[in-house]
Amino acid sequence: MHKNIIKATLMLSLGFVVSSIIFALGLYYTRSSVAASVSVKGLSEREVDANLGIWTIPFEAVDSDLEGVNRKIKKQTEILLAFLKQQGFIDKEIIHGTPEFRYLGKNEAQPVGNSIKMEIVVHTSNVFLLYETVQKSQELMKLGVCITYHRWDGPAKFIFTDLNTIKPSMIQEATINARKAAKQFTTDANVPLGKLRNASQGAFSIEDTHIPTKKRVRVVTQMQYAIQ
Repeated sequence: MHKNIIKATLMLSLGFVVSSIIFALGLYYTRSSVAASVSVKGLSEREVDANLGIWTIPFEAVDSDLEGVNRKIKKQTEILLAFLKQQGFIDKEIIHGTPEFRYLGKNEAQPVGNSIKMEIVVHTSNVFLLYETVQKSQELMKLGVCITYHRWDGPAKFIFTDLNTIKPSMIQEATINARKAAKQFTTDANVPLGKLRNASQGAFSIEDTHIPTKKRVRVVTQMQYAIQ
C-alpha cells in the first residue's frame, strides 16, 4: 500500500510538472504571437472652389390699402428681375417665391395696414457671377427694392457639391501620408516596418474659408502597422 501511495504521489508530481511546462510554453507562444504595432494618422487637405451659389432675396412692400401694396410689390419684383437679367442670369436660374400677405392693422402709431413679403432665389453654378452680383445688392435698395435680410441670414451661400470627384485621390494621399509617418517612426526607432494590420477612414469635412467662394476639404485616415 505504501508503494501505491508513493507511485500516486510521483504521478501527480509528474503531471504537475508536465502541466507547468505546457502552460509556460503556451504563455510564451501567446506573448510572442502578439507582435508590436504602431498606429499613425494621415491627413489630406485641399482648398476648392464652390460650384453652386444660392442667393435668397427677401423683400417687402407696405401700404394702407390692398391695391397700393400689390402695386408696390409688383414694381419691386420687376426691378429685381430686370437687375438680375442685366447681371447675366437666365430664367432657369431665377426662382419665384410665393407672396405672403399680412394685415398689420391701423392706428395712429402705425397707419400702414397691409404688407406683402416676397422671395426670389437665384440658384446658379456661375458662382463668381453671383458673388460679384451680391456685392452690388445695395443698388437694389437705391432702385426702390426693400430687401429685408434678418441678422442671422447671410446674403448668399456658396456650396461645394463635387466631393465624389476628389474623394479617391484624397484618400490615397491621406494613406500615403500615414505610411510616411509610420516609416519615419520605425526609422527613428531603428526597427523594420511590418505589414498593414488595420485601417480606418474618418468622415470628409467641408469648411468655410475667409473667402466665401472657397471651401476647405479634409479627411484623416488611421493605419496600424506591425513592427517586426
